[in-house]
Amino acid sequence: MKETDKVASRVEEVIDEASGKIYLPPCQVRCPLKIDIQRNHAMISCLPLDEKEASSQILKIGDEIYDKNPLFPIICSYVCGLCEKECNYEDQTGAVRRKLLLRFIAERYLPYLETKPSYAPPTREKVAVIGGGPAGLMCAYTLSRNGYRTTIVEKSSKLGGALRLIPRYRLPENIMDATLNNLVRIAHIDVKLGHKMGDGEKVLDELRKEGYQATFIATGTPSPRPLNFEGKLVGGADLEGVMFGLNLLSDVSQKKVRPRLFEGKKVIVIGGGNVAFDAARTARRLGGKVTLMCLESEDKSSKDGIPADVEEIEGATEEGIQIIYSRGVEEIIGEDGKFKKIKCPRCTWVYDQMGYIGFNPKFDKSDVIYLEGDVLLITIGQAAERKFFQQEDLLDERGRIDVDPLTLMSNRKKGIFIGGDVRRIGYASEAMREGIITAESIDRYLKGEDLKKGRESEYEKAAIPRATEYKPQPELKWLPAGKRLNFEPFEKGFTLEQAVEEASRCLCCGPCKSCKACVMLELQLEIPKIELNQEICSGCGVCVLLCSYDAIKLEKSGDGAVAVINDIGCKRCGVCAAACPSAAIAPEHFTNEEIIAEIEGVLV
Repeated sequence: MKETDKVASRVEEVIDEASGKIYLPPCQVRCPLKIDIQRNHAMISCLPLDEKEASSQILKIGDEIYDKNPLFPIICSYVCGLCEKECNYEDQTGAVRRKLLLRFIAERYLPYLETKPSYAPPTREKVAVIGGGPAGLMCAYTLSRNGYRTTIVEKSSKLGGALRLIPRYRLPENIMDATLNNLVRIAHIDVKLGHKMGDGEKVLDELRKEGYQATFIATGTPSPRPLNFEGKLVGGADLEGVMFGLNLLSDVSQKKVRPRLFEGKKVIVIGGGNVAFDAARTARRLGGKVTLMCLESEDKSSKDGIPADVEEIEGATEEGIQIIYSRGVEEIIGEDGKFKKIKCPRCTWVYDQMGYIGFNPKFDKSDVIYLEGDVLLITIGQAAERKFFQQEDLLDERGRIDVDPLTLMSNRKKGIFIGGDVRRIGYASEAMREGIITAESIDRYLKGEDLKKGRESEYEKAAIPRATEYKPQPELKWLPAGKRLNFEPFEKGFTLEQAVEEASRCLCCGPCKSCKACVMLELQLEIPKIELNQEICSGCGVCVLLCSYDAIKLEKSGDGAVAVINDIGCKRCGVCAAACPSAAIAPEHFTNEEIIAEIEGVLV
């Protein structure tokens, strides 16, 4: 493709004049990295049904995604799925299976990634990134691409951070290693492994002395949260058999656990998030008879609904894990120094009307059950290691990390930035977003520019197009439960034909100019303008009735009405032009006869 064609195919930001907001499909609005999802799907849907013929186009799609997200083979393809939660199809026949589509791309892109050329070596100022998890990696990648000499300082022996805690049946280790190793190579990132920060030294001062002009702290939340009940710590955590689920996942990741650790034992897991389900399903694979208990209710639509993904809940249930909802832990009871059982009153309320901000569980102590077991895995959340932040004077008077929420620069020390899970726990892709934000802030800081100007954006979601029927969502294909109780991946990916079919299900809700897949694929030279001659428009409204995207409306004109087209919502499909009895509508460069012929599938 010529350079002029590449320019023509670049996506454009589309602003809704009425609201002043950036107009996008809801999946892209929800994506923390604002990946061009509609464009990806349109390009996949046009792949030839021959692997060899499709390979070059698959690499183009992979390159486009990699440019915005070098972690896509592991994040988007295996552990995210936020975009699917907002897909307009979700409330019809089920969201487009974006994760599996990207896994299809990633499986074919990874071999190429091993030979992908590196970017130009960076030559600008030195920047330090403390923490090699998703936020730190994304910040380092973005800075390095912008020419900054970036060093990641990581306390562990491998990069990845919390990604290393995800069980291998969900995120294969070889794919993670290949993705991270190539990211470091391609972006020329310097990495120092096994370097723990905060052991009595003023780390930030030392980094300055070494010539680092800015530092991003993305140390994550490695400390598990202890059990609380009505504001007080629950005793008994020191009993033999009581563990933190986070520690179990870490030990399994580092291969410190024997294969059948929980053989013949009853394991109780406390928690309702994805990490708790990771711990429960890991314990099941280690031979345990597992029960998971959580504060939240079974109804995910409720404000008190369990936060874990539907696939995690379904998978755990299939694997024989019992789930008990709406129960808390008031007491951990032991016998002869060993864990025996827990006292569990019914939880009547988890969050107040503000949702997650108002975590405030209430209990009915007259409704109590006791659960007996041999092992208790507490997996109710994680916290940051505070010693480092106290030592470096980065906390405010209330003991909270003191950082500007827009720029992520510390309010107490210039040139120090803090983000990722250490600031706000969320999904890996959300931590990556904070890495991108920080990279832009550091770039502006080192250039002496305003850190805040023009950085706040608001988005408007495109509505679902009207259709007589919506295509069904394909079922997930998992190995039977009895054959998957190991640490091997068990979910079948898409074939080429399945990927094309599923991508074709995408409704392409967003505006054409923020997609331009048709231009990228050279199906047309540019997004055509829609020409409507209001002088000959009869105001009959046929076009309004036929437009699936509600992009046309009638407005009063004199004694009658005329059609008005909303350019943002219009898909240039030509249905309105073909049906217009007055021949008043036509996409630029097309005659009405050509439009009718195209719709009828006849070449003219």
